[in-house]
Amino acid sequence: MNAQGPTILLLTFARQSEEGAIRGALAWLSQQAPGAEFVAVGTPVSAPVLNRLGLRDVIIFGDGASTRQVVGEARARRPKITAIVYGGPGSSAHLKLELVALGAAAPVTYRFVPDTPPRPIGRWALLASVATKALSAAGRLIAGCVICGIALCRLRLAQLLAGGQHARG
Repeated sequence: MNAQGPTILLLTFARQSEEGAIRGALAWLSQQAPGAEFVAVGTPVSAPVLNRLGLRDVIIFGDGASTRQVVGEARARRPKITAIVYGGPGSSAHLKLELVALGAAAPVTYRFVPDTPPRPIGRWALLASVATKALSAAGRLIAGCVICGIALCRLRLAQLLAGGQHARG
């Protein structure tokens, strides 16, 4: 813990329309941990929004930084709390943010979903969420490859049949 209070890692891909959600998360977290030092993880698009909200220490996800680099930078800050701010009504997106939260290894992680009170999520539940999302993404990728393969086979078969008809005629 530093002299000011615990370090809180705020994870968001927020845009200007989501400033209210970030502001609400910051207010709630400030009440839970007075004097906390905030570090944010955002994108080049969200960095100006985060700066306007008073967050000066922003780790940029993008601009060539790999997930591993961002996790390393986040972990080096030794956060006591991570807070994931989701932009939509569900928490189904943001696989990368959840990976950073896992990698930062803070003892406590909170999820902030619009119109829902903040709730803590355990490391095992967060790991399960990451695994589910990663498997779902892999499944969609495999399904897409299979569909493209089938379409290509049908196209090739149609071309062979059309070529065979021209040869007989």
